[in-house]
Amino acid sequence: MLLSVVLAGTTLAVVSVTDWPYRAPCAALSLWAAGMAGALTALLAGTYAFAAHPEAVLAHRLLGVPADFVALAVAWLFAARITFSFLRIHRAARKRRAKHRALLELFGRPSKARRAMVLPSRQPLAYSVPGPEGGHAVISDALLEGFTGPEVDSILAHERAHLTERHHLLTELCDAVRTALPRGQLTIRFAERFGALIEMRADCAARNRCGRHVTADALGRWTAEPTATVPAPPTRAAARTCPVSARRYHLINHPKCCSSLTAAGAFAAACSIAAAPVVLIGAGTLSALCALICG
Repeated sequence: MLLSVVLAGTTLAVVSVTDWPYRAPCAALSLWAAGMAGALTALLAGTYAFAAHPEAVLAHRLLGVPADFVALAVAWLFAARITFSFLRIHRAARKRRAKHRALLELFGRPSKARRAMVLPSRQPLAYSVPGPEGGHAVISDALLEGFTGPEVDSILAHERAHLTERHHLLTELCDAVRTALPRGQLTIRFAERFGALIEMRADCAARNRCGRHVTADALGRWTAEPTATVPAPPTRAAARTCPVSARRYHLINHPKCCSSLTAAGAFAAACSIAAAPVVLIGAGTLSALCALICG
């Protein structure tokens, strides 16, 4: 159980507190997912060990308490809390999205050329609504009139990336983890950082489709940030909230989403973390077989 805590807690803290995830958002998301997968694998392995040899697990006591059994029970309670929180959040989100899709049918008009729903609005709006048949990318009249064709394509590519990559499910899982964790500064920063990384991942998808400079300009105009100047590297304090300048800086200064040595190291760490429980189980099994054969 200690391995589950180390894998999940360490990856969550590293992704939430450090600054490198803004240089490699996809790698940071992969590292977090690997930590969760590794923690779940370790939990299942511990459960199997208890089912196969309950007497050995119960015999390990700390201050007269079966420590391994208590740790296993607490871990499963935490996993159940995350699961129920996710189901509750997902059910509520589905109801809200269904109501919103009904409103879109009433007030919006489909654009076959843009493959999007267009809303009458004086504000430049763009967002996505997941749902059946892939959901809807939604834009406003003001955005169509005030932005160039390539910029509109870039914004739509960003929103479609949210839909095709099921980012709403990742966001709901993040909310479930945040709800299950004790309230604190780290939990708040984790939620903020995760949302920022999701947006940067969608930026990368738009950049691959429409080009980095067009995507950066569209992002700057959409958020009323000056696009004539090249954004400076984000400071440590600013990087905590991931302002638009940090996203534009990443788009302009990185030809690919995760092409740096930092990204390569993060992907390697993600593979190692995901495989760690399996490797440890395999090593223990081989050791037991050798002892049995050579015994």
